[in-house]
Amino acid sequence: MSRILNKVGRPKAGAAPVDAEMKIRDASLTLFAASGFSAVTIKDIAKQTGLNTALIYYYFGSKEELFQSAVSLAVERAFARSRAMRQTPREPAGVIFDWLDTHIREYDTISKFIKISINYANTVERKTAIDRAIRRFYDEEREVLRAALKAGVKSGAFPQLDSDETATFISTYLDGIFVRAMMLKDFKPIAAIEELRSLVKSRLSVPRSGRHKTPL
Repeated sequence: MSRILNKVGRPKAGAAPVDAEMKIRDASLTLFAASGFSAVTIKDIAKQTGLNTALIYYYFGSKEELFQSAVSLAVERAFARSRAMRQTPREPAGVIFDWLDTHIREYDTISKFIKISINYANTVERKTAIDRAIRRFYDEEREVLRAALKAGVKSGAFPQLDSDETATFISTYLDGIFVRAMMLKDFKPIAAIEELRSLVKSRLSVPRSGRHKTPL
């Protein structure tokens, strides 16, 4: 994120600025997810990190900028593994199932992202940069799923289906799991993700008879 750093509160010589910045972003993600954008103050973040408010303003010019950075951190963590794995050719099914498994491995991070996004969606004043940061998650998710589905259909590994509709179904279903987990204490989200994995695997398999299954 390019910005002009404030002179006030700049790190002392010999400090590890990258570590301090990540510490601030990580604490912000946790606090915003727990309490919402409006309730969290820079002083709260300073208390959580053990850093002074001047240093926080050195890295982030406003609470809005910090919130955007916290959202971006969640997106980066959620996609880190899938981006790395996309550097080498993979079977389409493997790409899709790995993305579902990412929601188990990175459950805490994605849960925080969704909590932050829901809270932000209810704010009166929306910011273009924050809207863009949130949408980036869904745009990249959609592209990962859509590209893998199209490749599977083209190769004959999957039955004929609408890649766009199926990608949207999977993405929406995953959101539903996380939202329900926030509302119902006895709901088991990991089990629900595993059930979705089984459903997707069943629907993407080509029947031996050659007759195509009903798309998701």
